Amino acid sequence: MSLLTLEQADLGYSTKVVLKGVSFSIAAGDFLVLAGANGSGKSTLLKSLIGALPLVSGNMSSPPGLRIGYVPQQLTLPGFFPVTVQDVVTMGTWRRSAGGSKLGRPEADAALALVGLEKRRTQSFAQLSGGQKQRALLARALVPNPQVLILDEPISGVDEAASKVILKILADKASAGVAVVMVTHQPFALAELASRALLVHEERVKEIPVAEMCGLEGVAKLWA
Repeated sequence: MSLLTLEQADLGYSTKVVLKGVSFSIAAGDFLVLAGANGSGKSTLLKSLIGALPLVSGNMSSPPGLRIGYVPQQLTLPGFFPVTVQDVVTMGTWRRSAGGSKLGRPEADAALALVGLEKRRTQSFAQLSGGQKQRALLARALVPNPQVLILDEPISGVDEAASKVILKILADKASAGVAVVMVTHQPFALAELASRALLVHEERVKEIPVAEMCGLEGVAKLWA
């Protein structure tokens, strides 16, 4: 079942096209990895997929009421800003829908438990380690039970233990039918998880074999 489809879409801004003629579909259960050099347009693609950046041209289609969870690369808050881990995760209890329906505390608590942060719910978000922050952001994205989970380098700069927790959750979600779309600069870590790979390069988005993305030759091409 196709959940998101881009057809001959130009992505970017009104005054600058970053990616041209993008066409691909995301299906339920996909574990889709996006790779490419810094500045190649990966973040532009993610912002377009979550609706934060309107298409310059072309089409994007999805089923009505599609639930999308988004995990940014990082969220930095000043240490004096009074936001707890629970506050951050609870942000995910608001669904973007016509009725603006609100989920409850149980969903937020379940997401915290899933990522192993239930004992840190009252701690300041700013005081968490990098890996703990990423797990909290993942919990926030999981609260509304998304059909598509979009993540911008969720294991970049986090320790091995946090990476294992995050990747295990993502693998389980994909197995359960959630479409996972993930940007990474660590293709080797995704060798056994990815079902598909997209290369973002020279204003284009091209599907490539996962083995090519994870192989030495493939990695050399990515950063060429």
